[in-house]
Amino acid sequence: MSTSQQPLMTLLGQAEEARDAALAQFELSRKAHEGSRQQLQSLQDFRDQYQSRWQTQFRQAGGMEIMRCYQDFMARLGDAVDDQRRRSEQFNLSMERCRAELIERERKVAAVTQLLERREKEQLQKEVRREQKATDELAARLMASAPPGPMSAKSNLPPSSH
Repeated sequence: MSTSQQPLMTLLGQAEEARDAALAQFELSRKAHEGSRQQLQSLQDFRDQYQSRWQTQFRQAGGMEIMRCYQDFMARLGDAVDDQRRRSEQFNLSMERCRAELIERERKVAAVTQLLERREKEQLQKEVRREQKATDELAARLMASAPPGPMSAKSNLPPSSH
């Protein structure tokens, strides 16, 4: 790696750190959303079971006071379900924002990586051209300084027929 690549390597390191932080944040938000969703499901299941149990109880016998208590509790339970649904939706929105941030960070890492690879390839091509030029120059100097004789290029030519 050349010193001209050092700033890009630094940028890549920073981009990878930002991506890793975004990934960690996304995982936290995903877990929070999942926990919230499970809590919502538990509340809904409990409400359904409670309602079913009391519906059976009311068929057998029940006074007005018990009915009012049941209705009050069901209203509070319904409010709890609604609140949890809102929380779950908020966690979902947060998770989606984190996902978008993670995708953006991944793109930046990919872009810097691609730029580094392209610069590396260009550097290798320059080195190959430089080596080829040096080899060609050396060959030309050797040919120019070679004494005429059996090994020279002129002696390999067929005799002219003047």
